[in-house]
Amino acid sequence: MEALNTVPEPKFELSYNGKNITADISPYVASVTYIDHLEGEADSIDIDLEDSDGRWLDAWYPEKGASLAYKFGYAHQKLASAGSFDLDELEITGTTSAVRIKALSAGVQKAVRTRRGKAYEKTTLAAIAQRIAKRNKMKLSGKIDRIQIDRVTQYQESDLAFLHRLAGQYGYAFKVTDNNKKMVFWKSTDLLGQKPIRTYTPNDLLPGWRIRDKVSDVPNAVVMKHHNRRTRKTVSAKVTAERAASAGTSGTGATSSADTVKINRRVTSKANAEVQAQAELDRRHLDRTSGEIIVTGDQALAAGVNIELKGFGKLSGIYTIHRATHTHRRHGGYTSMMEIKRSAPAANQK
Repeated sequence: MEALNTVPEPKFELSYNGKNITADISPYVASVTYIDHLEGEADSIDIDLEDSDGRWLDAWYPEKGASLAYKFGYAHQKLASAGSFDLDELEITGTTSAVRIKALSAGVQKAVRTRRGKAYEKTTLAAIAQRIAKRNKMKLSGKIDRIQIDRVTQYQESDLAFLHRLAGQYGYAFKVTDNNKKMVFWKSTDLLGQKPIRTYTPNDLLPGWRIRDKVSDVPNAVVMKHHNRRTRKTVSAKVTAERAASAGTSGTGATSSADTVKINRRVTSKANAEVQAQAELDRRHLDRTSGEIIVTGDQALAAGVNIELKGFGKLSGIYTIHRATHTHRRHGGYTSMMEIKRSAPAANQK
């Protein structure tokens, strides 16, 4: 019978161009780090290897652009899949006989990175996302509200950069996963309302955690304004801090600065201007209380899920994970580092 206090054994699986190479590569692996981003950057894996006999310079030299697939977790449990990646970079360090392999989930050889100029007229955010997904042979997932867009221009940007910019303007998080097979959208305010999957006290965290609570760059209001020279009409909308989706105040002193952020951007209706102003206000207020924490490895901790911090005084509350970094080290076990932003304070501080 297995002892109740048995420490779980960290485990990972790595495949190269569809072939499981875990057994062959494990003796040389110093660490594997998987970084899961909520938005803005491609997910990645970094593999640090020992190369005392020089095999990575010749017989085992990997093919750039090769497909890697990664799973991680603990032995005797179902492993979490990080999806597939394109091998992007190989770095050799001669003095320490070390090799680092870096791979990205948004494939380095795919057209999604090609810069292009294009105008989209009389359409919606969902239609633009679907069009770009189809052009790049991806599956679009996630619910997108019907947001009317009169005209928007892709200014010699890649599809990734353009869609990230556009999604952010309307309050959505967006990323490409699984080696360009999936395009995923989240409405940022929907993420904030999820139930936390884990609860942590200070004693549950590994050393090195930190949380910041600020007022600067947290405006009291956002004004979105645009003057149409053709119609000679000005469209504008203003939203104030009372309407911010994130209630991340610490309950001590000011909850925002006295600043009003003014943005001049093409809008075609008051409703459109209000959606964009609200998205900008929510983004800035969500940045108010943020931090980084490290815990014993947990594959359920993914970008976009919520956790709860208890016993942190005025900093307690519900936090959304914006980046999760899962690292397997040969001599350091398995740890998960999270970059978090608070969506709501503890119930007794509201």
